[in-house]
Formats: sequence, structure tokens, C-alpha cells
Amino acid sequence: MEEEKRNCYYRSVKNKEGFENAAKLEEDRRLMESYFPQKAGSLKALVTDCCDRLDYEGSFIYDQYPDKRNMERICREIYARAWEVPEVTLTQTGETGGEGELLEDFVTVLFCQEIGRRRGVRKLLGDWD
Repeated sequence: MEEEKRNCYYRSVKNKEGFENAAKLEEDRRLMESYFPQKAGSLKALVTDCCDRLDYEGSFIYDQYPDKRNMERICREIYARAWEVPEVTLTQTGETGGEGELLEDFVTVLFCQEIGRRRGVRKLLGDWD
């Protein structure tokens, strides 16, 4: 019984440090995102909204190896929604090649980066092994 209490104490201390580290990382992330150009910030908002809806216990984004096809499908959905954002559509020349393709790649990078950040925070807090 005494050993169990000791283990609970040490887990809570570790978790406190995790919360403090996560708060520092979050503050730094927000600072860096404040430097994003307006168009990139608009896309980041779409990506964050999508990731917020996927952030629940048992979500595929926390699988050891998230399903690549599912991730690609979600990126295509975000890309389709990006066409509705006025700040983004002002610079797009068309869907074939060029800037449209670059925009799709950028959405994918933002999405993977956000998923990686969320997975890292979960690991840091000890919520996920």
C-alpha cells in the first residue's frame, strides 16, 4: 500500500513538470504563429479547427501509426474549405499546378505539424505512451 502511494506521488510530480513544460511550449508556439503571414494564419485556423474536432480519446491521430489515407482525406477536406477563405482565394490562380498545388502541400504540412504537436504534448503530459 505504501509503495502505491509513493508511485502516485511521483507520477503527480512528473505530471506537474509536464504541465509547466507544456505551458512554456504553448507560449512559444503562439509567439511564433503570431509571425505567420495573414494567409498562412487563415489556413492555420482551418487546420486547428479540424484538429480540435479530431482531438478526443481514441482518435486515430494518437495511433502509433496514424492512417495515411485518412490523413490525406482530411487534408483534402481542409484544402477544399480553404477555397472559401477570402484571404486565401485572392492569390490562387487555379487548381491545376502552380499555387493551387503549393497551397495543398502547405495545408498538409500545417496539418501534420499540428498533429505532431498534439501528440508531443500528450507524451509530455504522460497521457500517452
